[in-house]
Amino acid sequence: MRHFLTAALLLIATSSVSTAQINTDTLVDDHYTIDSYKIRKPLRGDWKIENGIAAVTQDDELYKKHKNHGPIMVYEVPHDDASAEVVFKSTGCKAVVFTMDATNGGHAFRIKLSPKSPGSVLTYIKEPGANKATPVFLNKTLPTLTEEKWETLKVKVVGDKATVQLGDSTINVQHEMIDQPKKIAKLGFSFGSLELNKFHLSAVK
Repeated sequence: MRHFLTAALLLIATSSVSTAQINTDTLVDDHYTIDSYKIRKPLRGDWKIENGIAAVTQDDELYKKHKNHGPIMVYEVPHDDASAEVVFKSTGCKAVVFTMDATNGGHAFRIKLSPKSPGSVLTYIKEPGANKATPVFLNKTLPTLTEEKWETLKVKVVGDKATVQLGDSTINVQHEMIDQPKKIAKLGFSFGSLELNKFHLSAVK
């Protein structure tokens, strides 16, 4: 009986340790239920955050001021291999863009979604001597966005490979430029309005 109790206590302790380890892998877990959240940066717009929703409508003057870039929700957090889940709803947007920025500058991984054309997955390469990086399209078959519908975008990046899931569609891509240290995860858009319900980012061990 004593051996049984010892084994049971050991199992509980082991489970607790495992759970703690899983929790420490969470880098961002924002559900917009509080006004401020560590490392959350709502930029380029008058974001309203309340009742589990972060919402903003593009301001055309700010769009021009920021060189034709719309509002964006930014999380500055170092990561490499990681999984992300973003729940959002777009209204009147021309594009909704999820990006992981590289530590050394530029975009390591990006997803562009639109209500008018299939979405695409891309990375960027900056050639020696070039002023700007060149986009490299890895896939152009993601579903189009549905206006005023909650969408769940799931992303998993490990090494030079990435898996993207939107609705019932899942695609896999691979490119060496994906495999680099990253410092920012963010979701932005141009024109119209956007609502965010969840932004989650976890390290993949």
